Amino acid sequence: MVMMLVDSRFHYLSQFRFYSSYLVTPLHWLADTPRSISNSVNNNFQSRSFLISENQRMKDQLLIQEYKLQKLSHLVAENQRLSDLLNASSIVNERVVNAQLTGEAPDPFTKRVLINKGSEEGVYEGQPVLDAFGLMGQVIDVEPYASWVLLITDPQHSTPIQINRNGNRAIASGTQDRLDRLELQNISATFDVVVGDVLVTSGFGGRFPVGYPVGVVSRVVHDPGEPFATVTVEPTAQLDRSRNVLLVFK
Repeated sequence: MVMMLVDSRFHYLSQFRFYSSYLVTPLHWLADTPRSISNSVNNNFQSRSFLISENQRMKDQLLIQEYKLQKLSHLVAENQRLSDLLNASSIVNERVVNAQLTGEAPDPFTKRVLINKGSEEGVYEGQPVLDAFGLMGQVIDVEPYASWVLLITDPQHSTPIQINRNGNRAIASGTQDRLDRLELQNISATFDVVVGDVLVTSGFGGRFPVGYPVGVVSRVVHDPGEPFATVTVEPTAQLDRSRNVLLVFK
């Protein structure tokens, strides 16, 4: 007690305490080691758990952002298609009504699609159907709220056409194997048609009005051993992609 009193008054033992701390420090460190190890392990587990959860959260967020980008891309493309369709309807003199494709025939030998307009909207058999780029086909079966459309490339369908360049007329028929192919029937060797000619409806037969785009000639073959030339046409309508269509009313 005397030494403590003297030290508190005159600080005689301060140097002794200072140097003796070197001896005590390892004991403090050793006593604190379990707590340090425990804290380090806990921190490591917490850091790892946090990084895993943060990584998963970022993955989920990235997936959502990619989904939104896909939807945005779809909306931009859909907006462009609707704009094209609006431009197409503005140059048609007849009254038109928008419709959408909702299905297609399961029969691989029949090229038919289902649209969401029927007799309740005034749809009738034989009605022309267009997309933003040209003639797609005609209505062949009408239900109250839906209708079946026979595409122009179906082998049972024929379209009276004329060549836009010179006015020559012919019949464009569908093919059995390809959705994107038409053929001109009974074309003589002297018939004036070349690759790149644009074909439009001629208005003959009274089914399709005059001047709707039908296709572009993609191949002309004159075989000396055959009486008729082979003329292949690529439809201008996007038969395998168009979802929005126009129903043309007289």
